[in-house]
Amino acid sequence: MKELHTSYPKVSIIWVNYNSFHIIDIIKESLKALMMLNYPNYEVIIVDNGSTDGSREIIEDYVKQVNVRSIKVKFLKLSKNFGFTGGVNVAYRARDKESKYVAIVNNDAIPSPDYLNNIVTFLEEHSDIGAIQGVVLKRNKPVIDSAAMYVDEALSIFAPFTGKPVSAISKLLYVSYVEGTMPVYRIDAVKKALKGNENDLYVSSAFAYYLEDIFISLMLWNTGYKCIFLPIVVGKHNRGSTIDRYRKIIGIRYYSIRNVIALLYMTNSLEKRKVILRFLRRAVISKRGLAFQRIFIDCLIDGLRLGKFLLRKYGMIDIYKAPLMRRPLLRRIII
Repeated sequence: MKELHTSYPKVSIIWVNYNSFHIIDIIKESLKALMMLNYPNYEVIIVDNGSTDGSREIIEDYVKQVNVRSIKVKFLKLSKNFGFTGGVNVAYRARDKESKYVAIVNNDAIPSPDYLNNIVTFLEEHSDIGAIQGVVLKRNKPVIDSAAMYVDEALSIFAPFTGKPVSAISKLLYVSYVEGTMPVYRIDAVKKALKGNENDLYVSSAFAYYLEDIFISLMLWNTGYKCIFLPIVVGKHNRGSTIDRYRKIIGIRYYSIRNVIALLYMTNSLEKRKVILRFLRRAVISKRGLAFQRIFIDCLIDGLRLGKFLLRKYGMIDIYKAPLMRRPLLRRIII
């Protein structure tokens, strides 16, 4: 990727933390990498979601130690955990208003030194790109963690290159969505996709823990912007090191079902009725007891209610404007 010679548009990088003391070495590795990017015009916005394990204090002290280049860093301390997307939105509102792009780096992801320069160079040359990602490797293995993500008409997720070597993918691809580990968004495109909303990058009230990256990507496709994968390594990721610790407390199973139903409801997918009926049938005939059935019923009711609200607010999503994985409707794996 050639170096960007003409200009260096401002980029706001968002990094969200919550009770990460158990992975503090990875946290430090991520923060140090952020302070050493080969790009001259960026700020880092660090959000702490009300941590109570001492990680916030460690992070603040560590950033002061490694920020030897005097990168502009904003620390935002929240009174409670607003979830990942809630934390992202708080940071998004606090961004420098001159920023042309916003990047998200998960707190267990370690960006490569040239990643921002390479990504921004490409974006500057392609004004029709709304969201972009590169190859994210697994932190401790030389294989792909995230690259070229797709959904089908049922919003089943397909990651065809995960676990494969970098050599398995060598060309630019249009994708259904840009995955949320290390995405970069064009701010003007996001505003247009979200009907001029200046305050949000993600719709945290609807997609707090699941599908936030798919929702914004489909909205970008519907607004005339493209979502692409660029075949360059941008960093490494220790996937799940934060969320896995709180999966049951948060109730990821509930959100994974509810949000699929809500997002499907506001699309023109030809498969959405089948998916909703499948969830309903599973709730009715399940042999795992009333508590399990209650979860599915709550997910159905809440998902349909949420879908109706989103449809009124954002309008119908034409899912067929995005590249889809064309496969027969498969049995979804409920996480």
